[in-house]
Amino acid sequence: MADAPYMQLIHTAEEQLLRFLRTFESIQEHIRFDKIGDSQAELQAVSGDMFSTLADELAALSPPDALTEFHVGFTAALAQCAGAAKAFLEPGGKDFSLAFLQSRWALCKGMNLLYDLRAHTPTLQGYWLLPEALPQRDALETRTPDAGVPVGLMHTKRTDAHAAYSLYVPENYDPHKEWPLVICLHGGYGRGEDYIWAWLRPAKSKGYLLLSPKSVDVTWSVLQPPLDVESITRMFDEVCATYAVDTSRVYLSGLSDGGTFTYMLGLSRPDMFTGIAPIAGDFHAMLDPLLRRKQGQDLPIYIVHGVHDFIFPVATIRQGYELLSNIGYNATYEELPDWGHAYTSRINEELVLPWFEGLEPRQR
Repeated sequence: MADAPYMQLIHTAEEQLLRFLRTFESIQEHIRFDKIGDSQAELQAVSGDMFSTLADELAALSPPDALTEFHVGFTAALAQCAGAAKAFLEPGGKDFSLAFLQSRWALCKGMNLLYDLRAHTPTLQGYWLLPEALPQRDALETRTPDAGVPVGLMHTKRTDAHAAYSLYVPENYDPHKEWPLVICLHGGYGRGEDYIWAWLRPAKSKGYLLLSPKSVDVTWSVLQPPLDVESITRMFDEVCATYAVDTSRVYLSGLSDGGTFTYMLGLSRPDMFTGIAPIAGDFHAMLDPLLRRKQGQDLPIYIVHGVHDFIFPVATIRQGYELLSNIGYNATYEELPDWGHAYTSRINEELVLPWFEGLEPRQR
């Protein structure tokens, strides 16, 4: 009974965090940089003074002895989420694009901490899974006794062979069967440890490995494609050497600059992929040699673009799709009338992954 006030506070904090995470995710998916004030008002309405209040209340209570480590992690996660909200709401004199990136990175640090604490936060479990997967939560979290390899969310540092990357392996990974893999490419100035969150929920729910590379430089090497093509290929080979990857079901998708490089990588290495899905990407001039050779002509391509994209205008993407179709590429185009240029969690869950799952496995 002495621990009841502490546990009640954690439950309250979970409920507030769940609303915050869902709201912030929606804001980042629908953000319009010409209407930043509206997005800030929406986040302010759900966050208010929750972080300062929760921090004070947690500081005033002692956790049960068994939850001391949890308390430290949970407090740190709240601080990161608070920092994310502050950066988004109070960009000051800085360019908002930089404040947005700083906010996103702080949020991802907070989510990393919260994900590690999920065994103690049942209310937040709903954030890590698709609704239809919630009844299977326990099974999805049950580790196979003889897995023999690390599972869950992992981050690998840069080496001489490849750039840094993040990897997700479902917690119920079984080495005795093969698992499909999605390679997901971040946008310009992004990171693998950031963009992997746009894919984690469907991957965890449906049993996919995720490989989320960091570009060799600040963005993908579209002017020298072999740099990042070779880096990602080495990461992929490293993952396949450790885990039972179903090489007939390897998919590639990317956002913005990552969408542009999805074309580069996919058409450079069509032997690797069952299908590719560039989202809010551009048709770069460096694609021309590949298209002239009709390299990867049979590779299924799913192009997703928003009408309100302010970086890569939709008219250019329509023309690129027509070109691909006219020269015989296997392309499908999905135009989103209410979307611009933003994060892609719902797009990945509701459009891209279902499209991937509708493809026939590639012959090996």
